[in-house]
Amino acid sequence: MKATSVGMILAVSLVIMCRGRSIGQFKPEGEVRESPSQSFAWFVPEGQTATVTRSRGGFSGGMGVSYVNATDIVNRINGLAGATERLSDFKASVEFFGAATVPISAEWLLKIEYSYLLGSYNLTTLYGPAEFSFSAHMPTLIGQYVLMEGGVHNVKVGVGAGYHFGSYSEKYSFVDSRLTGNGLGTVIDLEANTAFGEDFFGYIGGDIRWDFIGTLSDKSAYISNVPAPTLHFFSVGAKLGFTFYF
Repeated sequence: MKATSVGMILAVSLVIMCRGRSIGQFKPEGEVRESPSQSFAWFVPEGQTATVTRSRGGFSGGMGVSYVNATDIVNRINGLAGATERLSDFKASVEFFGAATVPISAEWLLKIEYSYLLGSYNLTTLYGPAEFSFSAHMPTLIGQYVLMEGGVHNVKVGVGAGYHFGSYSEKYSFVDSRLTGNGLGTVIDLEANTAFGEDFFGYIGGDIRWDFIGTLSDKSAYISNVPAPTLHFFSVGAKLGFTFYF
């Protein structure tokens, strides 16, 4: 799935999530829940009683787009003999995620998240078409703090780290290899949830990542004479999905 297509899906989903929501001090037909600071009012359809207490546990999942700067990978591809074009530093990549949150106090939660990141490059060389791709499995433990809780919406910020696993594949001419590695990854996480029902919420989030997946190795396939790269990368991403609170 191309990242541009995913971006269009995310944009349409965001419009659907926001439709019917409004901000301001007014009371349309139905029930209105206000935040403790009285700065937000959200429409809840009549007959629904969506409420969220601080540090409420739940499950969430969805997908997103991340812009990844994997310097070693880009330099390796750009340095390939026969390459007829150069890659840009950042690459739009697809990310899928699932998470569970567990309250540990009135304002703090522990978030256990698994994300899968996938990016690819396709270019033409003097030897014909070439395909390159990278992926990362990113289990992460995140401590979250509740910044805002307004009854049917909430905003949280978190910081976390985990041990991540990555791979890089290249296919061109007579070369067909896959290299793997692992290493520490860190993240700064921001998420917001808005109610569709009593326990079912729409999720929108963003994150900044620094991953330090070390030197990649290949124990079976052919490796070119170019030194093996790392999968160190920096990324900025946006995600959409759903949250179910319990």
